[in-house]
Parts: sequence; structure tokens; C-alpha cells
Amino acid sequence: MGKLLSVKILRWVYLGIFLLGLFTTVLLHVFPKPFLDIIRMPTFIRAAEPYLGFSYDSTLLIYQITLLLFLLISLVSVTSLFLFSSNVMKRISAYASLLGAVLIGFVGLYFLYSMFIIGLGSELTDTILIYLTTCLSLFTLDIFTFTRLLHKRASLRYT
Repeated sequence: MGKLLSVKILRWVYLGIFLLGLFTTVLLHVFPKPFLDIIRMPTFIRAAEPYLGFSYDSTLLIYQITLLLFLLISLVSVTSLFLFSSNVMKRISAYASLLGAVLIGFVGLYFLYSMFIIGLGSELTDTILIYLTTCLSLFTLDIFTFTRLLHKRASLRYT
């Protein structure tokens, strides 16, 4: 039985997301400010601190942990989608997608909260909208991947 077309597409999408995330992170650490300042999270966290009331140090630590977890989950998703013939890898891929959806969902809630508190008339609005759109896209992709893999597992079980 051949692999599903959706799995073949998803593996390349996740590989692209992992490489783009890794490349962007490295790029932002290599080039000094103000290069791509609109997507620098530490700059956003510092500027949003008076509005949101979250301390810079703790929010930055949470951001760094979340970024590392996101990159790790993306790497696990890529690996498990490329090794999809194993039942263990199918489960790992599905659960990585679910974990990614939960993680990105919380990040999206942070930016949604930021948008409501800061408002649309701020200089931070562009950054919020960029990250909110990214979170919504990644959340949708992870939910699609999870349901698609869950559906595939269920259909294989009953056929």
C-alpha cells in the first residue's frame, strides 16, 4: 500500500517550517538590531511590558523555552513523517502534532491578549499581527495533521 499523498506533502511542509524557524532564529541572532526588528520577540516583550504587566525576564525565559520546544516538536514531526511506515512513528507524529497545536495555541492566546490590551493603534500592532497570523496558520496545520493521522490510523484499523 502506497503512502498517502497528504503525508508526503506534510513531511515537506514540516521540514520547511523547521528549516525556516531555525534559519530565522539564527539570522536574528547573527545580525544586530534593527535588522528585522519587527519580528524580534525580545524587542516586542520589552516594548509590551508596560502594557501587559508581565516581567521582561520571566516572559523572555518562557519565550526561549517555547521556541526550543517548538523547534524540537517540528524536528520530531519531520523525522516521524519521513519514517512514517512504522506504527510507532505514526503515533509519535500524531502526538507531536497535538503537542504542537497546544503549544502554538497558548502562544496565539498570548498574542491575542496582547492585541486586546495594547490595541490596534500601537507601533506593536504589526508584530502582533505577524505572530498571530503565524500562530493561527501553525495551529491549523497541526490540527489538520493530527486529525489526518488519527483518521488514517482509524481507517487502517477498520479495513
